[in-house]
Amino acid sequence: MKSRLSTKVRHRPDFLPPAILSFTFVLLAVLFLWAANARAQTAYPRVGLSASPDFHVDTIEVVPGEEFTLYACVFGPAPGEPIDQSFTSLSWVIHQVCCGAEVNINDFDFNTDLVHTGHPLVGVRSTSEVCYSQDTIVLATMTCTMTNPTPGGVLWAAGPFDASHDCADGNALFMGMAVTINVEGEPTPTEDNRWGSIKAMYR
Repeated sequence: MKSRLSTKVRHRPDFLPPAILSFTFVLLAVLFLWAANARAQTAYPRVGLSASPDFHVDTIEVVPGEEFTLYACVFGPAPGEPIDQSFTSLSWVIHQVCCGAEVNINDFDFNTDLVHTGHPLVGVRSTSEVCYSQDTIVLATMTCTMTNPTPGGVLWAAGPFDASHDCADGNALFMGMAVTINVEGEPTPTEDNRWGSIKAMYR
């Protein structure tokens, strides 16, 4: 069966008029800038967990049963970079990614600059009546304990769970961020392929 679609081939001149050439160059320049901007937009600010409130510290050593502190934070796309994303609402949640022991939140204090609805393990919506923008943001300070430890680390992460909104009521996009919780004094096991690939998702 022949296709009903057909293509008409027309003779093209050996040269293009200057007006068409100029338009072509302008169009290519616009497409190049658009593509460059699209690539730049793939690096979003990070919302997640850290052992420090000031910058992302991705590992903490703890004693089972003893309290330690973790921070739910928003940092820039890379170390030393500002968030560069204003927002009026930010939805985030904590979840254990891998593997073994249990981590419990005994208490937490939310950042009083924002209004928070929910619980870190179920999902929190942090909102502001005005456009909120800082270089770094601590969303919550949490007192935690580890129970039933097993050899190796526990990867505990936080990230977006629902839509967040920027100051123009569009979508504000964020990446997740994790922290590895190790039992103090235990040697860190050799990083196998599965553990390494899971951690790499949050780098």
